[in-house]
Amino acid sequence: MSLAEQFEWFADWCVGTSSLYERIARGIANDPEVLTLAEEIPPKRGTPNILLAAVHWHLLDDGSHPLADYYPNLTDDPKTDDPFPAFRDFCVEYESELLPLLRNRRTQTNAVRRCTALFPAFSHISNEVGNEPLAFVELGPSAGLNLCWDEYTYEYGDVGTFGTGECVLDAEVRSEKIPPVSVDFPPVASRIGIDLNPLDVRDEADVRWLRALIWPEHGDRQRLLQRAANVARQHPPDLRQGDAIEDLPAVLMGIPDDVPVCVFDTQMRYQLPDPAQDRLRARIEAAAQERTLHWLSGHEATDEWDNAFTLDWFDGEEYRSLAAYEQHGKWLRWLL
Repeated sequence: MSLAEQFEWFADWCVGTSSLYERIARGIANDPEVLTLAEEIPPKRGTPNILLAAVHWHLLDDGSHPLADYYPNLTDDPKTDDPFPAFRDFCVEYESELLPLLRNRRTQTNAVRRCTALFPAFSHISNEVGNEPLAFVELGPSAGLNLCWDEYTYEYGDVGTFGTGECVLDAEVRSEKIPPVSVDFPPVASRIGIDLNPLDVRDEADVRWLRALIWPEHGDRQRLLQRAANVARQHPPDLRQGDAIEDLPAVLMGIPDDVPVCVFDTQMRYQLPDPAQDRLRARIEAAAQERTLHWLSGHEATDEWDNAFTLDWFDGEEYRSLAAYEQHGKWLRWLL
């Protein structure tokens, strides 16, 4: 797609979930000057998301520009007329400040509610290995918020509430099959994340970037992110800078052979080109020949579930689907 077509596609994707970004994206698609600015973003980084997040990042720091009056998370009474003229003015005025973000930042995971699907999956794997402590390795962890999964409280409606953490994650269970959760969380031997650009929750600019990636209308996700970041500051995960595929073998070699491993990712794999996905699969399967290793991977679902991903499970021998979940974790359907 051309750059203009990317923004039109993005606008269509925003329908029903962010009217602000829908209107801004359609304006960008028809504005040569803003499109030229967007060309500064390296390819395959999600150009619309990066441009919108870069502007949002600055507004979160200084909301004095008239554009802030259109953002529901920055004002109690957002304007409803066309926001694009103010957005365009902002881009022109702050071009030099935007360029470092456009050239260097990436779209990174910040939907901590996805842990509502990971928790039962981890419990299932723990049962498979006789409740031995698991070594967790997350691919593409961003700031490592999902690595702190056992520090959260989970509310699954009639299924029950589990955990005592101050950060509460709720999800609707949309299946007759009950997820295998209990008050006894799976024991953890270690937790490591591998990311090309790990973010530090102790760095205000990094946390603000995570906030900026959340769309302005999604206030609940903003609040959950802040609470999860507070948890991660108290329990900082071990994050390693590197290529998740190429550096995985070295990380696995550092884990004792007798410790079962759970490698996982949420919505990273679908962003990889097919050859990279094939390399990752080959690395995982090779490692599983040498030790007890399970892989959980959030992947695009079929049209059977609207706006959802499947959580695929590799048990060392075969691949199965454990759960379907709404992309931000609002609901899950246990499948196994």
